[in-house]
Amino acid sequence: MRAIIIAAGKGTRLYPLTKNTPKSLLEIGKGLTLLESQLHSLKENNIKDVTIIVGYRAEQIEAKLKKYDGDFNINTIFNPFYDCSNNLVSVWMARHLMDDEFITINGDDLFKPSVIENLLKSKNNITMVIDEKEKYDEDDMKVVHHDGLIQKVSKKIPIVETNGESIGIIKFSGKGPKIYVNVLEEMVRKKENLNIFYLQAIQEIINKGYPVHFSKCAPDDWAELDFHPDLVLIKQYLKKSNLIDTIFAD
Repeated sequence: MRAIIIAAGKGTRLYPLTKNTPKSLLEIGKGLTLLESQLHSLKENNIKDVTIIVGYRAEQIEAKLKKYDGDFNINTIFNPFYDCSNNLVSVWMARHLMDDEFITINGDDLFKPSVIENLLKSKNNITMVIDEKEKYDEDDMKVVHHDGLIQKVSKKIPIVETNGESIGIIKFSGKGPKIYVNVLEEMVRKKENLNIFYLQAIQEIINKGYPVHFSKCAPDDWAELDFHPDLVLIKQYLKKSNLIDTIFAD
């Protein structure tokens, strides 16, 4: 199993913290970075084949990864268009690594190892991790699901229709990798798609009639680092959950 971490963006909503540092290298506690917490959760699930799509301040991420050479088969793919395109292009640039089962992970996600553990149990071609919570907001990557399948995924879904949220982790296996690559290839040929979020490719897969299943996690099993308050909440959560101490104990 390969993990592909999407971490090429500039993270401008976190300026000035990301003015000279990529979002994935922001410190979340005791000197540990967001990226390192992701690697810990992957290692706990015996996933050691890791590719990171980089762009902004790529050299910093690559320098950090050197200390993990012994723990992972790890490499990076540089997206030279990170400053003028959205992450659909980043994902497309890793298509040559999508010939077998893999997981894609948003570079700004923090998640418990159990999230990946449960996802790996899915035998379906395409499985998206979602949570369900009492209230959703306009910035959530909202989903509509019914009878075990994702019907819609978009931030633009009306809140009254929403019954889940994509956390930014998706598993592709069986026929899933080929389906995904074919759709990515189709989409990048259209100029208007160069500045869209990669989850639009999942919606396109759904529109073509392919089933997209889901694996559920609890809202407190993960967090997303988008805005300054998120970093405060993440640090509070990590302190409360002792997750940082668990990582250092390893």
